[in-house]
Amino acid sequence: MPPVPDTPEKVLAWLRRVSYGPPATSTQLAPQFSCSHTKTKSHEVHDSLSVAQFHEIYSQDAQVKFASYPVAEGLDAIKQSFVPTLEKLAYMKHLIHQADKVDDRVWLTVDITYRVKDDPDSENKTIRAAGFATVVMEGEEAGKIKRFEVYIDSGPLLQKMEAVANLEHGN
Repeated sequence: MPPVPDTPEKVLAWLRRVSYGPPATSTQLAPQFSCSHTKTKSHEVHDSLSVAQFHEIYSQDAQVKFASYPVAEGLDAIKQSFVPTLEKLAYMKHLIHQADKVDDRVWLTVDITYRVKDDPDSENKTIRAAGFATVVMEGEEAGKIKRFEVYIDSGPLLQKMEAVANLEHGN
């Protein structure tokens, strides 16, 4: 059972799925935070462009609300909602700017850098996003995401995906 974070350092560590042992400086963390040895990181799960490890970060009955899309309810629905976008990406990387936790709620801001698959320019699109997660606090799934709301303007990414698709179809 993963531990439930209770300090700003542990919130960032939880987002990155790291252990909470003795602090060690990490270039992947914001300068004011440090943590120890890395385990499976939750943003790395998304950045892998695969839904295979989503069970490690989402509870079975989790809900995800991404931008203006309908709420995906349950682990299988969450996986299905991500697949169409992940299949069109060659690269995705999350950089956390801020995170905080109160009770079972975590707030964060991130820059997400995307690269669309088959883009002849290999152009990166970086978009700022905010997220609000509710964490399971007890039981077998403690430390996993129960509900996650993502606030993002994905328009630039969708436009790039459309432009690449048009190139592939000769438009």
